[in-house]
Formats: sequence, C-alpha cells, structure tokens
Amino acid sequence: MSQILEAIKNHPASNAALISGSRTLSYGDMVMRINHYMNSLQGVESLAVHLDNGIEWILWDLAALQSSTPCVPIPDFFHADQVSHIMATAGVSHMVDSDGIRQINKQDKEQQPVRNLPPGTAKITFTSGTTGTPKGVCLSRTGIETLAFSIQKSLDNKFATRHAVILPLAILLGNIAGVYPTLIAGGTIFIPPLSEIGLRNPFTPDLKQLTSYLRAQKITSVITVPELLRGLLSIRAALPDMKFMAVGGAKVAPELIAAAREAGLPVYEGYGLSEAASVVALNTPLYDKPGSVGKVLEHIIIKIENGEICIKNDAFLGYLGQTSGDWFRTGDLGFIDNDGYLHISGRKKNIIVTSHGRNVSPEWVESTLLAQPGIAQAIVYGDGESTIRALVVPSHPNADIQQSILNANLSLPEYAQIKAYQLTQPFSATQGTLTANGRPKREHIIKKQLTLESI
Repeated sequence: MSQILEAIKNHPASNAALISGSRTLSYGDMVMRINHYMNSLQGVESLAVHLDNGIEWILWDLAALQSSTPCVPIPDFFHADQVSHIMATAGVSHMVDSDGIRQINKQDKEQQPVRNLPPGTAKITFTSGTTGTPKGVCLSRTGIETLAFSIQKSLDNKFATRHAVILPLAILLGNIAGVYPTLIAGGTIFIPPLSEIGLRNPFTPDLKQLTSYLRAQKITSVITVPELLRGLLSIRAALPDMKFMAVGGAKVAPELIAAAREAGLPVYEGYGLSEAASVVALNTPLYDKPGSVGKVLEHIIIKIENGEICIKNDAFLGYLGQTSGDWFRTGDLGFIDNDGYLHISGRKKNIIVTSHGRNVSPEWVESTLLAQPGIAQAIVYGDGESTIRALVVPSHPNADIQQSILNANLSLPEYAQIKAYQLTQPFSATQGTLTANGRPKREHIIKKQLTLESI
C-alpha cells in the first residue's frame, strides 16, 4: 500500500483534508473517494490527468498512486502539439478531464505508444521541453513517497497547517512537493481553480485577487516561483498568517529573498529537478542560509564533479525509452559550503530558465525566428527573467520585424514567446560576434547587450 495513503488513514477522519471553493472533503471521505476511483482504474494501462486545480485532480492522482497505475499529468500551459506528443509517447490508455474518465482511441494518437515503461513507474512528468518537444521523466512510487516524507520531516508540521496550491498541480512543485507532505502532516490543502485566484494565465496573474484569497483563507504555506514572488512584492502584499513560502523553479536573487523578508514574507529558497521528483535541497526556518538553496534532503546523495552537481536518488527511473544511470548529471554548476549548504553558481549549457520556472532552449526559439523571411539573424536571452527577449538582424531594410515576431510566436508556447526585441548590427567574425564557422558567440553577445541595458 502507498505510504502516503497509510498516513492519510491515520489522521482523524473528520478533519478537513481538501478545500476547493464551497466544497470540503474530510480525511475519511477522501479515503472513500480514492477507493471509489481506484475501481475505475481497473484495466487502465496509464492515466492522463487533464484537469484544472481542484479536489478531483488530487483524488485521481492518489488513486493512481495507490493502484500502481502510471499517472501522466498534462499541464495546461503546453501547446496542443506538445500535448499530442505526450499522449502518444507515454502510451496513455485513458484520460480524465472535466467530462470524467474515458478511453483514448488509438486513432487519436500520432504513433504507437511506448509500452516498455521502466518497472515501478508511478508518474510520468514531462518537462517544459527545452527544444519544444517535452521529455518524459519516469518516477517511481518509492522515490516519490520517500521525497514527500523527507520534505515533511525537514519542516515542522506547524508550517503545513493551511497550505494553498497556487501552482498548476500538473507540475511537480505543486503536486509532490506541496500536496503530499501536507497530507502526511495532517494539514488542510486549499486547491482553488486557478481562475478563482487570478492565475488562469500564470504569465499575466491578477496579484490582487491572489493576495485577497490567501488573506481570506488565512493560508500559512505556499510554494511559488520567483516571478510570482516579485509580483507580490510589487503590490506590497500583506500576508499576516503566512509562515512558510518556498520559492523555486528558477534561480532566486539573494536581493529578492532579502526584500521579501523585509516586507514580511517568510520566503525560503529551494532547488529541484524533475529527475529528483522535484526538491533536492531546501532552506527552512530551522536551517537557513540566504544565497544558498538550502541543505540537501536526507534521502538524496550528491557529489560535485568538475564543478557540476550530480545526484543519485530512488525516484528517477529514466526518460521514456531510456534507462537511467547511477548518477544524474544536472547540468548545473555549484558547490557545498562548510556548513553543508548547497550553492548554485551557474548553468553548464545555454538553457534559459525563466523566472516562471520554464526551461527554454535558445536554439529552439531562434530557429523559429529564423524561419521568418524578414529575419536574417537572431539571439534570444532572458535567463532568470520573466520574458524571453531577442536581438534581431533584419534580412532587408523594409522587413516587418514586428509581424515576423508575431508569426513566430504563433508556433511557440507562451512561456517561450518573444515579448520584446531590439534591432542590432549583423553578427560577423570580423566583429567578434561569430565563430570562424559561423556560430554566434552567444555569451559574448548577451553579455555586451546586458551591459548596454544597464547603462
């Protein structure tokens, strides 16, 4: 049996477990509903969950976990082509959406499904696709539950009294890192539909609506991303009941942490990966060092090899169609200080991680831009920022760059779209902006641009 379900059964049956809008589900009722949903999962090979945040999402997810049915969360922010790719490659046999559970017809799929999942796969989470094609990460139930208990152990139960899910449940920070530890601790989870708290589109949030909800419900803990935190600071959000705000998904500037705390927001930075089922390290009220990402959770083994952070954990079984090795190379550069805190110092590759926590390959976006007749050269940037920006070289003097960008954005999901651009001189080897074989000197170009912007 699932250890999380065992923990849930040990809590007083009448205590409130899940609250969404006017609906409240007690721990006792939740167990009964999970058992009911498990009956619907008989014969299901793998289940895609495509629902807005709410009680039903959590019930189906826990029913799948208990019945050892691989669960495939579908994020709403994925492009239709990305969703089609997920459905095909994950071998989804059934989907649950607002209309209930239904079988997926083979003709609805682009290709034959991948049947050979790693043994023990409980959840297949898809990254936001650095190249535009989401990559399926297979996670084990044992590893997922070990992580959930590890997070709960690192925090006192008082910090999980009234936890609100303000990130999509389809991402691991909202689901495994937020929901599971709170249920283990016996807290109450508030899961409003995202539209009810101003987050239907996370890229254009209604921060006053979000703040109003958190205050009205006397929320004590949330998990958020840097961009949302910046937004809350910008409106001087007052959250007197808040005891713990974990922020992750992208690098957080120490200045942002300091400003948040000065404003009365109890913010603690963490670090995680899909390949670790979400959290790797976390600052907490008991162990906190601003500027670090916290202490590594006790179940994770970590080493620094040539400056790169490598981890070993029981959760990661491999990517779809691949097996995992003993050690996972994160691509992040960092070190562990003398007090045992992990620090992130940079990224080994060019991947842009926006402040919304979305991973974007610049080459992917640039190739989309270069497909437009009016654009001859382009470099995109925006690591740690809320939007992706572009430096553009027109292909001719009369090129309509604005229209070219709009056309390119049509084929990109919103998190990868170009929101601002600037015209620039052609890149060339003689100017030092191209290599001898014609590749842009990305780091040099971006560094120069950021210097100009700072003047």
